[in-house]
Amino acid sequence: MPFPYLYQHNFMFMVLKVKWTEFKSSLENFQSEGNALIKKYKAARTEDLLNELKEEKQSWESDVISYVKASFDPEHTNFAYEFKAQQGYNFGMKLGIDQRVKNTIQTIKDEINGLDYYLKILFISDAIVRADDIDLEEHKNLDTEGILDLILSKLYELYNDGKYYSIKWILEGNGLKLGGRSEDWDYGRMLEERGLIETMNGREVNAKLKLEGKYAIEQARKSQVPDYSKISDSDEELKTLLKEVLAEVKRSGYGQQIIFDEFDELRKDIPHLSKKSFGQLLKSKLGDLVAAKAFDKAIASDIFKQFTNQIFPF
Repeated sequence: MPFPYLYQHNFMFMVLKVKWTEFKSSLENFQSEGNALIKKYKAARTEDLLNELKEEKQSWESDVISYVKASFDPEHTNFAYEFKAQQGYNFGMKLGIDQRVKNTIQTIKDEINGLDYYLKILFISDAIVRADDIDLEEHKNLDTEGILDLILSKLYELYNDGKYYSIKWILEGNGLKLGGRSEDWDYGRMLEERGLIETMNGREVNAKLKLEGKYAIEQARKSQVPDYSKISDSDEELKTLLKEVLAEVKRSGYGQQIIFDEFDELRKDIPHLSKKSFGQLLKSKLGDLVAAKAFDKAIASDIFKQFTNQIFPF
C-alpha cells in the first residue's frame, strides 16, 4: 500500500494552506474518480484499452499529486513518491492482457486506499491541518500524563479502522518533538502496561486502541463541560452564522437533507433559547449528525468552534 511511512521528517514542518474540509472533500473526489476508472476498465481485454487505462491513470495520478503538493506550505515534495509507491506487481509483456489490466487496476486500488490512510493520519495531525485553531505552545509544554492523554485521544479518532499508527508521528504531527530516541517506545510501553493499547514494533512503535482505552477516553470526555459564554447574544448573528456554516458544509460535499433539517430546527428555536441552551442543543445535533454519518467529527468540531470559539471533540 502507498504511504507505508507517510511522515518524512520534513513533513511535520508543513502546514495545510486550504481548509481541512475543502482538502478532505477534494481527496474524496479524487478517490471517486479513481473508482470510476476501475469500473470503466475492469473488463478491458485489448491492448488499446489497456493503453487508454494507463494514460487515464497517469493523468489522474498527476492531478492528485499536483493538488496535494500545492495545498501545503512548503509544498509536500515527497508526496509523488509516497502516493505512487508500488507493491512489485509484474507488468511484463509475458503476462496475458487480462492480468496486466488486473495489475494496473490493483495499483489504482492501492493508491485509493493510500489516500484514505493519508486523510486519517492528517485528520489527527493538529499542527499540520489546524495550526491556527490550537495552541501549539500548550502542546509543547504537556507533561507526561498530558502526552499520554494526547496519544490516546488521537488513537480514539482512528479506533474504528483497527489499524496500527506510529506513536512518533502522532506526537510530531501535533507539534511535539521527542526528547530521545526511545521516548515513543516508552510512551507505548506505559499505555500498554495500563491495558489501553496494543502495540506492534518495527522500525517505530505503532499502536491501536483497545476497547479499554476507548472506554477510558469516552468516560473522560463525558466529564468535559463546554464553555458557552462566547456564543453571540444576537439572534440575527446566530442565524447568519448558521446560514454561512450550512453553505460551507454544502461546498465541502455534504448535502444530506438531514443536515438541513436539523439546522433549520435549530434556527427556528434560536429566539427561545439562552446561550447555554443553544450551545447544548447545537452540541446534541452535531453529535446526532456524526452518529448518522451525515458528516465526520472534524466537521462537527469545526462548526462547534465557529459558534463557541472552543474546540470540543465529538
